[in-house]
Amino acid sequence: MAQYSWHPASMSSVFVLPGGVADCLPMASAEQLRVLLWFSRRGGWDAAACAADLKMAAAECEGCLQFWVEQGVLMSDGAAPAVSAPVTEEKKPAPRTAAVKPLWKEVLAYQREHQEFNDFLEEVSARMGRPLNQGDNATLLYLITTAGIPAMSVLMAVGYAVSIGKVSIRYVESLALAWADEDVITPEQVDEKIRYLQQTRAAADKVEKVLELVRPLTAAQAKMADKWLNLWHFSDVMLQQAYAITLERCEKFSPAYMDKILERWHAEGIHTPDRIVAAPTPKKKGAAATDPEESSLDNQELEEQLLRYRPKFKK
Repeated sequence: MAQYSWHPASMSSVFVLPGGVADCLPMASAEQLRVLLWFSRRGGWDAAACAADLKMAAAECEGCLQFWVEQGVLMSDGAAPAVSAPVTEEKKPAPRTAAVKPLWKEVLAYQREHQEFNDFLEEVSARMGRPLNQGDNATLLYLITTAGIPAMSVLMAVGYAVSIGKVSIRYVESLALAWADEDVITPEQVDEKIRYLQQTRAAADKVEKVLELVRPLTAAQAKMADKWLNLWHFSDVMLQQAYAITLERCEKFSPAYMDKILERWHAEGIHTPDRIVAAPTPKKKGAAATDPEESSLDNQELEEQLLRYRPKFKK
């Protein structure tokens, strides 16, 4: 297998990303990562410049940057982030840094002394549809003793993992520890968490079907879909209308841009197609522009027209 390293010429100018960015990689979209890299390289924020450099709509760039604010990676106007870095560092290492799995002889000794643990292992094996190996048993013992997660909560995590096709104790471990980091530990809390995950996944599946998307929505985008359907209660037709406008203005599907459109419609009480027609978009005149979805695009088009304009004088 080929080995890779940084080219010396590229190391003349280095910029560093916070460690918290790595924790958000599974849920971040390609566009959100591109905007973050642009912001990190420039050291300041200019939506118009970002849009021009990345060939994206300015509103889409703003939405992507807002994602990193919500994740606690960036701050807006000096305000404290939603989840500050120190809090994240205090909560996460506790279960993860102590991940010293018990030895096989320790697992056997625990099994001899605790019959309920044997019953627990049999139940896990039955739910996963396969026998457990020594490493699986050690991991499960670690979860219910060292990590302090109730056996019933671990069983529920196993059931959820199997339901989404993840038949792996390693995945169950990462899932249970991630929930524990969110203080989701008791069976009641785990049950509520699973219900929410199933709800967001169902919302994502419906949006993917309604919009005929080629690629599935990410975890962060699934939360948007849940908001569109279960909080704002938009119909399939309204989703398709917002999707069409997004494609027209961004020339590609941008969930962040579509979210801004639906957010404005919800705030203005526009929930039927006829209301969209009844509320035409006003023409922009300098600072009087009121439509955040079009202002940046219209201004860019206006600047291009001014650059191309050549006055004609009569002889």
